[in-house]
Amino acid sequence: MLRCSRSACLLLVSGVLTASLAARAEDAPEPREAPRYASIRYLEDWSDPSLRPGDDPFDRVKYLPLAEQAWLSLGGQHRLRYELTDGLDGPLPESVLFSRNLLHLDAHVGPARAFIQVGGHYALGAPARDEPPGSDLFDVQQAFLEWRFAPRKVRFVARVGRQELALGSTRWVSTRDGTNVRQAFDLARLTATGEGWSVEGFGGVVPRLQRGVLDDAPSARNRFWGVYATVEVLPRNRLSFDAFYLGRDRPSVTYGEVEGREVRHMLGVRLFGQTEGGFEYIGHALAQAGTVGGARILAWGLAGGLWQRLPFAPLRLGVRGDALSGDGHADDGRVSTFHAWFPNQTFFSALPLIYPSNLYEVHPLVQWDLDAVTLEAGCVFFFRQSVHDAVYTPPGDVLVPPEASEARYTGAQLSLSLGYRVTRHFMFNLEYSHVVAGPALRAVNLQGVDFLGTWTTFTY
Repeated sequence: MLRCSRSACLLLVSGVLTASLAARAEDAPEPREAPRYASIRYLEDWSDPSLRPGDDPFDRVKYLPLAEQAWLSLGGQHRLRYELTDGLDGPLPESVLFSRNLLHLDAHVGPARAFIQVGGHYALGAPARDEPPGSDLFDVQQAFLEWRFAPRKVRFVARVGRQELALGSTRWVSTRDGTNVRQAFDLARLTATGEGWSVEGFGGVVPRLQRGVLDDAPSARNRFWGVYATVEVLPRNRLSFDAFYLGRDRPSVTYGEVEGREVRHMLGVRLFGQTEGGFEYIGHALAQAGTVGGARILAWGLAGGLWQRLPFAPLRLGVRGDALSGDGHADDGRVSTFHAWFPNQTFFSALPLIYPSNLYEVHPLVQWDLDAVTLEAGCVFFFRQSVHDAVYTPPGDVLVPPEASEARYTGAQLSLSLGYRVTRHFMFNLEYSHVVAGPALRAVNLQGVDFLGTWTTFTY
């Protein structure tokens, strides 16, 4: 009887403990997913400790408390990228291995913040690519001070220092992530955000990239400024509206026979949204004015895209297009060539052959997105808007001079890309692109270009 009583007591205690632990497990909040790593690292928010799962060792350095309302966050990114290009420069293929290594420290004290990111960028295999933006041995990528304040219902963020900047869809101002050295600016910047709207203004200079160590100094003669506003017109992302003004002052540029200091202003609007049925749209309208040398600038641009998500498959069908003005008369005292200062150079493909100036283009594409794997296939058809202007290549250099050809059709660029997110830290990408030369490209002995690029990215 005693043994039975002891066994019964043990079973009773065990049952009570099991029930108690199960109840606690049910009452305990489920672990919340950590924030995704952002392309611009200072946009990540690690201030909530509950967002960091305990089984990831890298999350332990995302929030390091120092004192009350004071904490540090550490992180980095390492990218290894290989490019093989055949048919572009010389009879032999160009083979280049790029390495990008970035480390950052994010310090918060109450509403104040200091963000510092340093990087080493290296290129092996082609001497012509061993210069910025292909190579920069060691320099400050970003370093700024920030102050946040929120009187009433409006939140303000003020930043001063070197920082990356991506506006809107990044079509015209981007981080230039496809190249080895990303684009940064030395700016004073103020952003105001309310319910359904935001406005930011900024002004500063563009750093002068050098290949050495800690030598990317601000360039006082290369200025950049602007105002960008976004308003949500209809809820649930049905319709939003951007309006922006951008200005740039460059010491010396050349457009055909015109050369000198350029002061260019751009006004733009962007409409974008989506429906519950999976239809998405975006449209830009742009106008540019100013002076270059003794000539006036008057240029225009239209750009947009339409997409439809299919309900029966993880597919997204779309078409994009651009119409960007070129200069029709070289000696009329006016420059009509549209110029995008800091565009997303991989917008068409990982091979940035054609620059968005003097351009008509149409780009049908299909995207497949399933969990960690994404596939995209597309073909861009390029035409010159004006046959009396050049075909341009990044960062705005002449690829086909206007006198080399009178053909409007430039060529077509086919591309197929694969992205595989192995873990939340590790990403693998592969892209193949082939350029079918049209009459304009064949006029400068470009018969066709093949590009293969593969890169792995580790982020923490």
